[in-house]
Amino acid sequence: MKRRDFLAGLGAGAVISTVDWLRYFAKCGVPGTAKTWAIAEAHAASAIDYHYLIYWYQEGGWDGYSMFNPIDTRNDATLNIANGTLTPTPDWVNQIYRPRGYDAMNPAATYGPAKTTGNIKYGYLADDGASLIPEMSVISSCYGNEFHSGGRFDSHYGTYPNSMSASRGANERTVMQAFCEAYGANYLMANLSWHLWLSDGELSVTSYPEGTGYYEKLGPSYAHTQYAQTPGDMRARLKAISQLAGNARDEKVREFVDNINTNMLKEKNAESVKAFNSAYSIYKAQVSQGVATDPNTMFTDPTLREQFGVSGDDEQSTATSVNGNPARSKNSPNTNVQALMTYEMMTKGLSCAFWIESRQIRGFDTHNSRAGVLGNKGQTDQKNMMRDNLWVPLSTLVGKLKGQQLPDGSGRSYYDVTTIVLASEMGRIMGQVDAEPLREDGSGAANQYSEIMDQDVCQHWHISSAAFLGGTVQTNRQWGKVGTGGNQLSIPLMPDGSMDPNYDPVAGTLLSGRSKDPTSKVPDAGSIYATALYCSGLDPDALRAQGKGKNQSPPLKYVKKP
Repeated sequence: MKRRDFLAGLGAGAVISTVDWLRYFAKCGVPGTAKTWAIAEAHAASAIDYHYLIYWYQEGGWDGYSMFNPIDTRNDATLNIANGTLTPTPDWVNQIYRPRGYDAMNPAATYGPAKTTGNIKYGYLADDGASLIPEMSVISSCYGNEFHSGGRFDSHYGTYPNSMSASRGANERTVMQAFCEAYGANYLMANLSWHLWLSDGELSVTSYPEGTGYYEKLGPSYAHTQYAQTPGDMRARLKAISQLAGNARDEKVREFVDNINTNMLKEKNAESVKAFNSAYSIYKAQVSQGVATDPNTMFTDPTLREQFGVSGDDEQSTATSVNGNPARSKNSPNTNVQALMTYEMMTKGLSCAFWIESRQIRGFDTHNSRAGVLGNKGQTDQKNMMRDNLWVPLSTLVGKLKGQQLPDGSGRSYYDVTTIVLASEMGRIMGQVDAEPLREDGSGAANQYSEIMDQDVCQHWHISSAAFLGGTVQTNRQWGKVGTGGNQLSIPLMPDGSMDPNYDPVAGTLLSGRSKDPTSKVPDAGSIYATALYCSGLDPDALRAQGKGKNQSPPLKYVKKP
């Protein structure tokens, strides 16, 4: 059997999804009797367990020192250094550069020192999200992968020995695929994502054929990644949903239908029954009343569009050339449109997992030279990007989810059963690159200065951060910090979330005569992956044991609300 056929066959398991039922209804009609439908409705009502997961990803690597792992430093970008000087004060290797207008000693500066709200300290890049800070659980000690594609891979799949160019194994899962395998069977399109792995320009189709790199078809078919694209694309897909072609899973449906009343009463078939009920509701609306969620009107409501600030080219996609590769498009709208689409797909019962991602490619990946920073008197300012790509649309989405009750009569809001993760693949170093003499014999001073000026002082950096919010997480909590010592190191965390006592809590360096506690760890993308699942009511270790993901990093259990 060819590998692709084998992977496709994995979807032919016991659970029958909403799409499978809709396909069967379109071909054969609704099986059973009114009694059957009543059993399905009752079974679904008693068994449904609402869970939603949203990853909000800032592609390209944010400046964590001004975000969730804040640290107040000098701003040596304002120094006046004579042309040709090789020994400035401070020396080149110790200079730290922040954006123009940053002054850690002046609260009245355009970008002053880090602020504290409740128990959380944050940098100026989070100012526009200040109202959400008290609702967060912030991970300020976090390891980021310094390779863009590697960081993105880790964010999706977790951390374990891997090769991106290898074929994905049947036991690998992205965090969204693992989540949807557990909760997504009764959603029309459970797993929606606004990323396209090849869009970052480093993975060519020739080098990374289907099944390698990021692979959307892992786990059962209902958990597969659906690339959401633009509102127009999604409307077209919803219109075509009743015309889906059959596949190997039709036989599973027929087997179920042969003894449908018995199967409806079997607890082991609860997920298939919920999916039946969901599909039956959609099918009735399609054939009798017109589609209740009319695809033609999805994402067009003028009030919602105004609330999410949708205007101009927000619904358009972008194309960017990266590292000399041909321009690629994410075919994604702006994040405010993604947030609007998330809200509608969630509250209309069509999806439960969403990967929202900034539209531009490498938006934070400035790689400024020292000459450019000194000439500009500062690093590139990311504040507007953070406001437009994250804080404004996120604040709107959170407000809408809080104001919308679940349809189960419990009085809970959608926000109460949602876990939201804010992350980026890496951080940014602000200067401090190796500027030691570049010639062993001490010659070529003029060229040496030129090369020092050409050095990249906004490189990828392994010090990163992340944050959780939603009804499932502890609020007003901050875990870990970055020290003020050389290279601003992340302090490892103990299993209870406290900082390793063997480290200086200010400098972040090991105390004299001490060694790292063997149980402490700097969390990484795999920790975020596992914590997202744990906060959603899943056991990441059990999933791995069942062959549903390979991530080896444990969850940060202290993030979840008791």
